[in-house]
Amino acid sequence: MKEDFLITMVTHQNVEGEKQVLEMTSVADFSGSADDYYISYVDSDGDMKGCRTTLHVEKGELITIRREGDFDSHIIVEKNTRHVSHHNTPYGIFTMGISAIDVESVMTGEGGKLRFRYATDIDMHPVGEIEFDITVSQRKN
Repeated sequence: MKEDFLITMVTHQNVEGEKQVLEMTSVADFSGSADDYYISYVDSDGDMKGCRTTLHVEKGELITIRREGDFDSHIIVEKNTRHVSHHNTPYGIFTMGISAIDVESVMTGEGGKLRFRYATDIDMHPVGEIEFDITVSQRKN
């Protein structure tokens, strides 16, 4: 992996009626091909400070998100499939269902865009939706 990239991420959350928009820009590792690639970054502030998050995108429609550090988690976002994931957060540990609504990936060796949105549930009771808009670009020296 190369740390020659920047990741810009805008996250829209609508959880239990509470809407929130989060924005982050960070140095990122990026490697792979248009259909199978990895994006990895370390959170530099907030509750997840110091955690390494790695996204693995396969076939442009299956996204595996692993967070390692004080608050580990493993999420799978896949078109037409509901996955159950376990989350360790500053607010406790819980199990959540993840159902992809939309996944769009346009990536090259120089970067690109990844957008995905999923619905969440706890014990099959809908909780909300989360959307990620991610841009990966080469760093300018």
